Amino acid sequence: MFSQRRDPEKVPPLLQLGELNDEARNAIWNVLNDHREKSRIEFQRNDIERREILEHPLDMPDEHVDIWQVILRDVHVHHDHRRLDEWSSEQAASMHDRVIHEPIDRVFDFIKFLMQHEFCPQELIEDLSDRFRRLRLAYIINTNPPATIVAAATAEEGEQLTRNFDELHAAPLGGCTTHLRNASKCINDGDAAGGIRESILAVESVAREINPNATTLAKALAPLEKQGVLQHKALKEALGKLYGYTSDEQGIRHALLDNAKANVTIDEAVFMLGACASFASYLWRKHIAAKSPP
Repeated sequence: MFSQRRDPEKVPPLLQLGELNDEARNAIWNVLNDHREKSRIEFQRNDIERREILEHPLDMPDEHVDIWQVILRDVHVHHDHRRLDEWSSEQAASMHDRVIHEPIDRVFDFIKFLMQHEFCPQELIEDLSDRFRRLRLAYIINTNPPATIVAAATAEEGEQLTRNFDELHAAPLGGCTTHLRNASKCINDGDAAGGIRESILAVESVAREINPNATTLAKALAPLEKQGVLQHKALKEALGKLYGYTSDEQGIRHALLDNAKANVTIDEAVFMLGACASFASYLWRKHIAAKSPP
């Protein structure tokens, strides 16, 4: 890493959306395997923790039970939708094959399931997030619960998205963050129209938190300007145009009514995710500032 800092030509290029090369797969596997081994060793030394985990019984002697056996059993049952009586501890080795060989969408689905499991250590989520940054993936991990994977085409977009997610999570604005997570899932699944729709709904959610009487974003923006939350008319007009774009484009706002596919791409969906996350965060900051005494 030091040589990379000294020689810009040795800095690895940012991977593109949809890319997960061998180096990235190996690094992700090493993080998962390292945590699994540490957890197994620590658990064998901790009888109190063992009693908590054994509330989730496994068909094996309790001296061999550890957190990762429980998590991977749940992957088998709840993620893969397979029968419990087909589970055995030897199947834990399949984690390696998932990360190394399966398509990127299935790898990410698996990682998200692990991160959102009730027994997943926060340290693992933080380490995966750090590794995604080091690998220069076109994705970030939003570590706020429930942790998820978010598309970010550039490192700068990733840093800004991380700040916006943290700010919205701390607000707290549950509706907004839910829509942003849904937008991320749509993008990762290749549903550009769904990603744009959910991104706009995230901003709409914040606007309605500020102005509960508004039923849509368009109706919420005008009162916000009068309240001083939107001090620049151009900002209101810019977001209004974005909102109008999603209303006019086939299949984005009216997917259930229009049969035609939306004429949008993943690149546009990623842009809208970043723009809407930033605007939602901006709206809330201005709202809090307007409420505060001078």
